[in-house]
Amino acid sequence: MGDDENRSQKAIPAAVKAMVVDTLGGRVQVSWDPESAATPFGQLVFFAEFLEVSGLFDAWVEECPLIYNSPNAPKKRDVLGTWNLSILAGHRRYAHVTALRSDGVSP
Repeated sequence: MGDDENRSQKAIPAAVKAMVVDTLGGRVQVSWDPESAATPFGQLVFFAEFLEVSGLFDAWVEECPLIYNSPNAPKKRDVLGTWNLSILAGHRRYAHVTALRSDGVSP
């Protein structure tokens, strides 16, 4: 516990202004703000890039036996993406998925 207080913080180099990350939702520009507080979802964009580059998410969507017959039904990809994001956000109940509606960044 006391070790955290003695640990010095590493500064973000000035050369690291922003980077472009390819995700399932398209290209996202990531920039670091040394003045802002840390967020629990700060690394989410890099996991999304991993899913895009590896093709794991696309393979999962392709192999999933989920079928909707209604013309108003959401796409299977959107349902699985929301479910995956909800799990990564730590939601344990279906009702908690609605918390994603107020998040303007993660979706």
